[in-house]
Amino acid sequence: MILATIATVATQCPNCGEMEFQALSLFAFSKPGHESFACHCSTPLLKVSNHKRRQFSLFYQCTFCGETHHICLSRRAIWGKEALPLICPEVKAIAGFVGPKQKVVQACQEREKSIGELADELGYEEEFENPEAMLRLLDHLRYLAKEDKLGCKCGNRQLAFELLPDRIELYCELCEALGVIYADNLEKIWQVESMSSLYLEENNTWLVNHICRQQLAMINKEE
Repeated sequence: MILATIATVATQCPNCGEMEFQALSLFAFSKPGHESFACHCSTPLLKVSNHKRRQFSLFYQCTFCGETHHICLSRRAIWGKEALPLICPEVKAIAGFVGPKQKVVQACQEREKSIGELADELGYEEEFENPEAMLRLLDHLRYLAKEDKLGCKCGNRQLAFELLPDRIELYCELCEALGVIYADNLEKIWQVESMSSLYLEENNTWLVNHICRQQLAMINKEE
């Protein structure tokens, strides 16, 4: 029997957006303690601590919601044969992986492929002001639609949309509700990725990732 002693942890930095790969040695936990890892941009990404040498706690920064998530895994799970996903419980999206290096790299490639395929299908990635932000937004909207958590409060679940260089405009053809989502930087995308559902305001215009949502609603009423 061959016991693996090196695992790889892949997490995406919430600050610079890069996917970081860290080697996790079992020998570093021969005694109770912890190991911390940071991105090349100095943003803290991961902390791993062990309990009684068999149970390990992983604390990882989430690129989707910006929070720190926690998961407990056994030694066999971390240094096992499969790549395990690190999930964001807020948006139910994969924030990273832990496991054998080859399988972690493969899982990351498949994760990026699902986003990249959208750009190929659309055929005009170069027209976006921030392609990464736009593709992440499209990926999250596709997830919400798949989970039947995207629509309008009037009851319509089949929203139309228009792609523009810096934003997506969702609109309801039944009540003329409009939702504008800006995608010119990752910070604005994090606001949307933290949403577990998205429903347009009936007969109103909503700047989805804008802090002045209530102010806009007041303007609509005045009009």
